Amino acid sequence: MPQLTCPVDQTNLHVSKTAGEESAQCNRCDGIWITTAALESLEDNAANDDIVKGQRQYGKRVVDHLCPHCGEKMVRFRYRGYNLEIESCSSDAGFWLDKSEDREIRDVMKRRGSNLGRVASAEKSWHQARRGEKTSIFQRVKQVLGFR
Repeated sequence: MPQLTCPVDQTNLHVSKTAGEESAQCNRCDGIWITTAALESLEDNAANDDIVKGQRQYGKRVVDHLCPHCGEKMVRFRYRGYNLEIESCSSDAGFWLDKSEDREIRDVMKRRGSNLGRVASAEKSWHQARRGEKTSIFQRVKQVLGFR
């Protein structure tokens, strides 16, 4: 990995690992530069195979931070529409995550998995009710709590 510079405080980044992939971290602000492959690994480690992965960019806008990879202005967006803003390279070389945003991405993916489990359970209950099948109170409590 070539020498990269932190877009926040312009210090040199050092090579590190994020989600098993090579990344670059700032010792001063604890930000991390990750590639698209590293972001995908981060999502894969946090979510099951049923969840659609890959970043979804909402509310995109150009910011003054310069990309560690290409030196161009980066694009800030809301990750998957959540209240989590991260920056990306305008040429899709990677992403800048401020301190702890890698954990926030994992949390988003885990919440999505939990929410999808509840949706599937609710759909199953609805189909059973339509067919006239009865469920016990114990089964309903399990479904509400997300157990199948």
